[in-house]
Amino acid sequence: MCGIAGFWEFESEASPSKIKAMCQAISHRGPDAEGTYVDGKLALGHRRLSILDLSEGANQPFVSPCGNFHLVYNGEVFNYQDFYPELRQKGYTFTTTSDTEVLLYLLMEYGTQVLGRLNGFFAFAFWDARERKLTLARDRFGVKPLFVSTNAEGVYFASEPKALFAGGVAKQVDESQVDELMFYRYVSGENTIFSGVKRLLPGYVMELKGSPEKVVKRRWYKLSDEAQQHDAIKNPLEWFEETFLDSVRLRMISDVKVGTLLSGGLDSSSVLYAQHAQGYQDLSSWNVMFKGFKYDESSVAQRFSNDLGVQYNGEEFLGDVQVELLMDAIRNHDEPIMHYTDNVVLGLARIAKQKVTVLLSGEGADEILGGYVRYKPHDGMMRYNLLKTIRFIPDNYLNNPRLLKLKNYFRTNNRDFQLMMNANDIYLHDFEKIGVGTANLLPEYRIGVLEEAKKLYPGNVYRQLLYLEQHTHLQTLNDKNDRTTMGASLECREPFQDYRLVNGVASLPDRYFTSKGKGKYLLMDSIGKKLPDYIRKHPKIGMSMPWDEYILNNPVFREHLEKMHQSDYFQFSFLKYVDVQGLVERFKQNPKEHYGFVKQLFFCSLWYELNFSS
Repeated sequence: MCGIAGFWEFESEASPSKIKAMCQAISHRGPDAEGTYVDGKLALGHRRLSILDLSEGANQPFVSPCGNFHLVYNGEVFNYQDFYPELRQKGYTFTTTSDTEVLLYLLMEYGTQVLGRLNGFFAFAFWDARERKLTLARDRFGVKPLFVSTNAEGVYFASEPKALFAGGVAKQVDESQVDELMFYRYVSGENTIFSGVKRLLPGYVMELKGSPEKVVKRRWYKLSDEAQQHDAIKNPLEWFEETFLDSVRLRMISDVKVGTLLSGGLDSSSVLYAQHAQGYQDLSSWNVMFKGFKYDESSVAQRFSNDLGVQYNGEEFLGDVQVELLMDAIRNHDEPIMHYTDNVVLGLARIAKQKVTVLLSGEGADEILGGYVRYKPHDGMMRYNLLKTIRFIPDNYLNNPRLLKLKNYFRTNNRDFQLMMNANDIYLHDFEKIGVGTANLLPEYRIGVLEEAKKLYPGNVYRQLLYLEQHTHLQTLNDKNDRTTMGASLECREPFQDYRLVNGVASLPDRYFTSKGKGKYLLMDSIGKKLPDYIRKHPKIGMSMPWDEYILNNPVFREHLEKMHQSDYFQFSFLKYVDVQGLVERFKQNPKEHYGFVKQLFFCSLWYELNFSS
């Protein structure tokens, strides 16, 4: 796990100081070594976090024995050892035990056609000096980031936007993306909130041959195609358990210590169980505690760890520490954070770094298997038609905030739009309440993914929603995991996002997907049966924080709340027409009613202040 950066200039010779500045900007991603390579107008840079083969020989950029091929690479190929016999037979010899050397030789031998054989996550730049060809590629599910910017000087790329800015790319807000950011909390697809900064999409390759002006992008992985072409799975429950255990086994490959992010829920508990069941020793669990908060699950996480004989580490972050962590998390992420727990995960990762360098997490299980409560309305037409009648019930009869939220969700009678905003905190009604009548809320990328989902599952809206979430909401979670753990110089691995699991699950018949109980039938009735009842029957909570209380009661947060209406951020798009100060006053009088919108205004304006006002 590392950080990469580079550029290919149109006219000027590559500046060694520029590539070093880009690498320095992401030094947290790789504190163990730095390397650069300059070839005329092209430069490659790398910051290393040593995990496989800790020797200097595995440092990057990695160069072929012939000197023609160069690789900078962020990620892990977990099945890299499987390729040794094949490559040796073709005449390759190895000087390290790193997966980087294996990947270099595979690209030399097969080009990007080999990507479908790799089990892992990655973002890399591969340079063929003889052909003057630069290849950028990203893993199937976007676990590892890669940002690209093209300007008048050339093409720039890096693991994080801050490295692009250090290389001279202008840092400014793209006003056309503000609507999507404020409504969905995330700019989807290749776009970002920054002008001229794009993501290389998951499962895509970008090739520049001969000169940086000649760019070709192509999709090397498409989940709908893989699902349709997948062989029939005879015993899905048995297959799921075997594949999941093997996924965890692969993600335990490491020359440094491995720990586990443990919430106390089904998903992360299944990961810890799989490690323990396969005989791994010296395990540790890492848990964020919220003592006294109704969503605290630390007692469950600690009990399960103790039952397995795993060292439990619970940490709580309060007061000034929490404030400092939030500021650090916002700066670290570059783009506005949307999950609002980045600060405590960053704090936990920093403490975990004292003992481990790799963490496993349960991320992806809900989106792939169907586990969120918010999915339930779309599981069957009878339930859907019954629930949507809630829009006719007067608000004063709906005392539960969740019911009011459900009513606002169903005020929109377009089901496709409901699917796209399923992960939202605010809805059209919230926009209407503050006087916003028009906004661009139908991003092309989200529409395109939903159309893919409809073709794959034409008769099942529930599964269409899962497919959409895997390409949108899950991307935000992967971003969060990457920035919070790499911000502490830790690698995070997600066993549920093993491509064998995702492809196979996507190919299964509809009967294996239900929102009954906790959902996630494939997990509950396989690995889940091995877990104690206090895990299986524990209500799904998810990590959350009482930001309404923090914003109002923490002096630093309250100070920003009171003055945030002065932020230049509110000069973008429809926000210039919002009475932010009046909305804040109403929030102080009735925090629950205006919480969703104010929270997003609060975090976005704080992000803008930290990124553009200091």
